[in-house]
Amino acid sequence: MELFLPSVLLIILAALVIMIIIPNFSPLIIVIVSAILLTASTYQHFQFFWHEYQQSTWQTTLKVFAPGLIIVAVFLYIFMVGGSFIMGGTMPKMPEIELPPASTATNAVTSAINNSMNVVSGAANSLANVGTSVANSIGNAGSTVANSLGFNNTKKNNAKPANGGPTGSTLAVL
Repeated sequence: MELFLPSVLLIILAALVIMIIIPNFSPLIIVIVSAILLTASTYQHFQFFWHEYQQSTWQTTLKVFAPGLIIVAVFLYIFMVGGSFIMGGTMPKMPEIELPPASTATNAVTSAINNSMNVVSGAANSLANVGTSVANSIGNAGSTVANSLGFNNTKKNNAKPANGGPTGSTLAVL
């Protein structure tokens, strides 16, 4: 077997570009270059294999099954979405960022940024505490009103009438 040096040099050059140059690009540039290369390679592939695609006939038998496959795919997707709602999946929570103390700052700019971030986080925490206490107050007031009106008496509302009609809880909603 003969070693073809230009192909080996091309592989070495590609490896150097992949390991040294590409990691310094931004993700947006990498996506754009990848899209351009994918489009160019797809175009070249269709140009090269056009006659094979013209003479290929095995796909024509699949046209009969296309509507059924689409319907199955749609129902499978609907069942998967419904299953995700039923299973009650939770979203991952962002970890809390712990700021280093301002005394560890190395210069005045870092110290000022750190102090301002501490002020902002303290204000956000106090605002969250105010919101929680307001929500608790509203909930307690609602519970007090509901208790005084007798909406929480489940034995009285769920008792079945003597005539066998609808339960008291369904009438309480009306």
